[in-house]
Amino acid sequence: MKFNDFKDKIDQKRREVDRNNSSGSRIKYLEAILDITSRINKTLILEDVLKQVLINAIQLAEADRGFIVLLNSENSLEYKLGINSTGNVLPSQLFQISQSVVEKVFHEKRSLFIEFAQSGEDDAPSKSILNLDLQTILCSPLITDDKKIGVIYVDSKSLRKIKNKEMTDTFEILAGQAAIAIKNAQLYKVQQETMKALRESNQNLRLAKIEAENSNKLKSEFLSQMSHEIRTPLNILMGFSNLLKEEFEEVSNKKHKDILEMFDLAGQRLMQTIDSILEMSQIQTGNYVLEPVRLNLHYDVLFDIAEKFRADSYRKNLGFVYSYHGTDVEIVADRFMVRQAISKILENAVKFTNTGVVSLIMEPGNGHGISVTIRDTGIGISEEYQRKLFTAFSQEESGYSRRYDGNGLGLAIAKKYLDLNSIKVAFTSTKDLGTEFTLQFNRS
Repeated sequence: MKFNDFKDKIDQKRREVDRNNSSGSRIKYLEAILDITSRINKTLILEDVLKQVLINAIQLAEADRGFIVLLNSENSLEYKLGINSTGNVLPSQLFQISQSVVEKVFHEKRSLFIEFAQSGEDDAPSKSILNLDLQTILCSPLITDDKKIGVIYVDSKSLRKIKNKEMTDTFEILAGQAAIAIKNAQLYKVQQETMKALRESNQNLRLAKIEAENSNKLKSEFLSQMSHEIRTPLNILMGFSNLLKEEFEEVSNKKHKDILEMFDLAGQRLMQTIDSILEMSQIQTGNYVLEPVRLNLHYDVLFDIAEKFRADSYRKNLGFVYSYHGTDVEIVADRFMVRQAISKILENAVKFTNTGVVSLIMEPGNGHGISVTIRDTGIGISEEYQRKLFTAFSQEESGYSRRYDGNGLGLAIAKKYLDLNSIKVAFTSTKDLGTEFTLQFNRS
């Protein structure tokens, strides 16, 4: 019964008594319960509720001591608190009661009140009742929402007249109100523990975020320093290589020219490898800044790329075709990332094509999009390897016997850049016939 409903019921009874100009001990007991209930509902701290319940139960029954046992997470009764008639908390080692009474009350969900316990007027006294020299026992189940949560138990070595309807009814009402207060306190405790765990979790997340930010800062500084330490001497070496090539320009010593050409190509390859590793590291650590701007796909991106790879293709005696259609070709994307992604796909197309042609085609796509296709007549990609095509550091041919150089990062980086700009990419390939990549852009 809710506290307000309970109070209304008592007020109604009081009015009935006033009308009859009589008083009854039942109303006296009910008013005592109202006062007790008011007190135990003033707090939501479980320990305080249990203490208030026991103190008032002992006073009501004029008992020597009282105990509360509650159902634990393992579905068994567990001692929670013991108090004597002077209000002092009893140590747990003094938790010696009639277990048979408690178990019976809990399982049968009904109260048990015993007078003359030593004489066994009701039932033969249990061994624990005899050993503890008990005379009076009041025990009620704690039930709320039809669920058992524990038992309240008080006893006395002195004989008390308790088996009257006013006393037994009052004790059961007290047990019912106590069960509600205890359940509310238990829920409040769970809530507080949950909030505490949530605060600790949030604090740990904040600390983890700070640590991650510091870690990313260190990674960024490391990458920047490594870039400087590796690029600087490499740029010097390549610069001197170009000077030497100019010096030998008019010299007909082919051997020297070939050596310098190999030196230059090796330097470019090393620089490209360093750039790819640094790019992939920045993507994986989040040390990049996405800067989307409005771009004309033809003039701002594809035109310069086509000129570069046309020259690269001619050096391999390959044909190169760049064709574009339409004037409404504006997009919003990070220029560097888009250029890098298309360049890395074209770089692979030229590298793995020995005869034929490499094509770069821009045309209106499905709906309001723009389609960019990169097609080659190269060696193609086996069906088995296609599922790993965008995996970092993976190559279809591996080991010292592979025919093509590279670090297996180009397409992985391209895919990351395209994903960051919400550009869809698809490909088809047939071994020994060629490969085609299609990029779908959204117009701005």
